[in-house]
Amino acid sequence: MKNKKVILYYFSGTGNTRLCAYHIAEHFKSLGWDVTLFEYFYNKINNIIDPSDYDLIGFGYPIHAFNPPEVFYKFLKLLPICNKKYFIFKTSGEPFALNSASSYKSYRLLKRKKYEYIMEHHFIMPYNIMFRYKDEVVKQQYMYLDPLCNMLVKRLANGEIDKPHFNLFYIFVSFILRIEWLAPKINAPFCKIKPYLCNECKICLNSCPTHAIYINKNGQIKFNKNCSLCMRCVMNCPTNAIDFGIMDTWKVTPKYDFEKIKKDFTVPDYYINANTKGYFKLFYKYFKKQDELLKKYNIKIEKTERKNLGL
Repeated sequence: MKNKKVILYYFSGTGNTRLCAYHIAEHFKSLGWDVTLFEYFYNKINNIIDPSDYDLIGFGYPIHAFNPPEVFYKFLKLLPICNKKYFIFKTSGEPFALNSASSYKSYRLLKRKKYEYIMEHHFIMPYNIMFRYKDEVVKQQYMYLDPLCNMLVKRLANGEIDKPHFNLFYIFVSFILRIEWLAPKINAPFCKIKPYLCNECKICLNSCPTHAIYINKNGQIKFNKNCSLCMRCVMNCPTNAIDFGIMDTWKVTPKYDFEKIKKDFTVPDYYINANTKGYFKLFYKYFKKQDELLKKYNIKIEKTERKNLGL
């Protein structure tokens, strides 16, 4: 019997959505599916893999101001008409219900292209802009990632379908906040490299997914309006040499070391709980809902091994 095939098209800035894609792929593989990963990169848009050869399609993106990144929406416009089923996996740093509207514009576009919506899942991952999450929060988010990807794949493999539902007020707010698509174009001319910190490794130049970083005729690294505000260059710069223009005070660096944080026995497993105070109290409802879903599908979260601490 021929294996089922799934393709995951995704855009990722600092790697949160890529992590989701990898975990989703592994769980599909464990069920015997053939998996293809297609990460958006500027030099791949002329060689897009045809989705019509697959039984199921996944679209993944980080939520930018309660919308998909403009670059990913433009990528979706390049896809051919295709009468195939699809699901969405998306990441953001907060659990607000307004995030549900982020897929509305993409849903309408894909519907016109004859794609059939099945479901979506919203994964909470640490911020890569505005402020850095402390390790306790990062650990809990990362601990939930693989179990939730497992749950999503189980639901998809079972043939489950969620009817699309979009709140009109959220759609309106999402539309207004789409002005964020202009932010990278406004900010890019103000971005620059601090020469006294730059070690000329060119990580920013070679890894930019939208080709927004280039070397001018004077050998200087510059930024152009292709920037998507994905923050990959900033977070991966080993010497913190990037002045990110108007938004420099919002940059988060260095990148999160998820595995190191997860294995750190001194970092608590469940920082966010019913007794949490302050901003992260808002996250408790999200994690409680995820716990209910995981219990329904008999999926457990791996806890930190504490025996080496004598606990």
